[in-house]
Amino acid sequence: MKDIEVSIVIPAYNEEKYLSLALQSLTRLQTKKNFEVIVVDNNSSDNTAKLAKSFQDKLCLRVILEQKKGRGAARKRGFDESLGEVVISLDADTVTYPDWLDTLTDPLQQEVVATTTSCKIVDCSSLTNAVFNFIQPKAMVLYRLLSGHYWLSGFSFGILKSVYEKSGGFDPALQAQEDLDLSFKVAKLGKIKFINKPVTFSGRRFKDGLLMGTYDYIRSFTEAFILKKKSVYLDNPR
Repeated sequence: MKDIEVSIVIPAYNEEKYLSLALQSLTRLQTKKNFEVIVVDNNSSDNTAKLAKSFQDKLCLRVILEQKKGRGAARKRGFDESLGEVVISLDADTVTYPDWLDTLTDPLQQEVVATTTSCKIVDCSSLTNAVFNFIQPKAMVLYRLLSGHYWLSGFSFGILKSVYEKSGGFDPALQAQEDLDLSFKVAKLGKIKFINKPVTFSGRRFKDGLLMGTYDYIRSFTEAFILKKKSVYLDNPR
């Protein structure tokens, strides 16, 4: 087997409804890079693991069980198990496009230590789709102006594994905002590049409306990074 250049890590908790779409999109990637896919089954009670294993004849794929519940623990386990020099984070309900892997990894050869993309939704109302898709990339730029660095969004980011390890990696105790926590640490080590080429993820995050879904993220951000609460929670799966 050829050496693995890139590892794609997908944390998954009860994701049998969405995971197949994400994995199917990875079978359509157009790249010359050798990559593996690591699905971290976060102690699911449904057929997530079985579904993931059904793609082992289509992808270089491993399914790893992480019994400690939480985004931080699941992402950390996948990154720790990865074999590639570059590691990519992907959510279980994220659908990629053919040149997505190269879009994230190619800039890492040009004095960039990490990359992150925008996202869009297509399965909510026409108004909700339009408003979210218009605002999301602009929110990323605004965040950069306020914080000094871009947000490594868990739904689609890539990072040099050496930089990830040097940063200290994901905090396994975090139930939410684990990707933002990592962003602060990585930004101290080098440049994070934002690429406005969106992946598509599920609008289930906004099942109670765009405002309520956005509020949940603002609430968790405030609790984690302003109020410094030790335990912050986001509904999982979202």
